[in-house]
Amino acid sequence: MSVLKRIVFFWIGEDVGLPSLLVASIRHHMPRGLEVIQLSDTATPRVHGTTRYVSLNLSPAIMVARLEAYSALRIAEPTLYLDADMLVVRPFDLPALAVNEIGVTPRTRRDDGLIQEAGEQPMFPEFRGRTLREVMPYIYSFVYASSEALFVRQLELLRAMPAAFRAWFGDQVTLKEALASEPFTAREFDADRYNRTVKTSAEYEDACASGDPPCILHFKGAEAKRVMAEVGATMRPSGRRRHWWPWRT
Repeated sequence: MSVLKRIVFFWIGEDVGLPSLLVASIRHHMPRGLEVIQLSDTATPRVHGTTRYVSLNLSPAIMVARLEAYSALRIAEPTLYLDADMLVVRPFDLPALAVNEIGVTPRTRRDDGLIQEAGEQPMFPEFRGRTLREVMPYIYSFVYASSEALFVRQLELLRAMPAAFRAWFGDQVTLKEALASEPFTAREFDADRYNRTVKTSAEYEDACASGDPPCILHFKGAEAKRVMAEVGATMRPSGRRRHWWPWRT
């Protein structure tokens, strides 16, 4: 029996193409009994294949809205929160968590770099000369928890921060702060296995060709989103479940 009980994603917008691919990939590879929950505002359509669709009145600030949605979902079982621009590549399960333990993927060299380039007008002057790994050591597209308490705490922290963080970076910055204090502890998972970043078509092909491919791919950035859409355009039926999937299985 699987330890992981549900996957949750947050999405706002009329175009649900990307999250539809995420859900199709979950349904193809993961157990039939796994719950898939969509968290959205009241104007976003439901994604086909979801177990539950939760529509909420949310803040117009996107970072606040996501944490409002996450904290509003009451859970008491192992639950994985993924970004909508991800694909499940192969079946997987996750281990049980201790009380107040949070599963995260540390930022790798692939996901690091200066937050602001030299000469760039700083939106966040406190980040000048600092790297992503210094300020945001965990990649927020993978958070594994058994309670909504982390998100409640993050929301409290974010609402006390300058307005710029409510539009950008607020989720990751408050994750670092929350995990640095009681009662939470971080349990690190291999990012190359559970949160492999894909930025180009070549990186996508390389990940798929691996003898031990990742469980989850994250299509990060504008070019990667185009790659994900192109992958969706070439999908084929994969058996009686009537989902579409690009890889032969």
